[in-house]
Amino acid sequence: MEKKRSMCRSVLTYMEYLEKDRYESGKKGTAGLYKATRSQLASFCDKRKLNLKGVNALLVHDFITYLQSQSLSHNSVSNYASIFRATYNSAVSENLVIPKENPFNKLRLSPIKTYKRSVSPDVIKEMTRLDLKGKKRLGFARDLFMFSFMACGMAFVDLAHLTYKNIHGNVLVYQRVKTKTEIRVAITPGMRRLLEKYADPNSNLLFPVLSAEDVSYEKYKVALRTYNRRLTKIGGMLSTPIKLTSYVARHSWAMCAKNKSAPVAVIGQALGHTSEKTTYFYLSELDQSMLDRINMKIINFAEKWVLSCRCCS
Repeated sequence: MEKKRSMCRSVLTYMEYLEKDRYESGKKGTAGLYKATRSQLASFCDKRKLNLKGVNALLVHDFITYLQSQSLSHNSVSNYASIFRATYNSAVSENLVIPKENPFNKLRLSPIKTYKRSVSPDVIKEMTRLDLKGKKRLGFARDLFMFSFMACGMAFVDLAHLTYKNIHGNVLVYQRVKTKTEIRVAITPGMRRLLEKYADPNSNLLFPVLSAEDVSYEKYKVALRTYNRRLTKIGGMLSTPIKLTSYVARHSWAMCAKNKSAPVAVIGQALGHTSEKTTYFYLSELDQSMLDRINMKIINFAEKWVLSCRCCS
């Protein structure tokens, strides 16, 4: 404990320790936030030493002001401030510092609920009509977007990690990376066509998003940024340019399902939400067949495009 106490007197050193702890425990997204916050603090300190004992209300205020001067979004500032506070509170709980005051007592930063962007089926139809011949990478991004939409709004992280083990006959069975809930999606003919298009006998992955199943979280983030960058280019090619991201396919499917009067519980089941745990306990085969019927109504136009498109062969 004494060794740890001497090593972690510095805020940045202790934050790095917490970052590694979160990473090793599988919380890679949280670890990334610790790393980003540590980088912001290091820039703020500008080579000045920042010890845990030196954290006070004035320093916290100055750090927030510094973040706001960097033209960061409100939610980014809120996230960095929350990680700084969590770091300090952790140090207090481990008796690495005994506070005379709560330096974060006057902190009143809470994230703003952002609008979850979705697009209408007409926008997705226009995406299918774009001529992407000679633009293989953009074509790949569009195919991933379409598969995500057709697979009941599958999250990109789950799509990227799909392997042949997830195929059970005509059903995709996978566990959501984020919530650890099991999701079942019927493989439609159109989805099967896309799977066959990108099948690689030298890889267990269903799509060549990652170089291997066990790539680092950092390499996954690079793949996500690349995907979003390509979607941005596609969005700019539409008659009414729109910002496309990996989340758009997911939220668009959910909005379409809502417009088709799908029960909230069924939508939650498809998206892998865990807020209605009792609902999952009572799910039956009827629920799955209902989901499959609703999904086919939503993706019917996408099915027709994939099955008729030569570029998807």
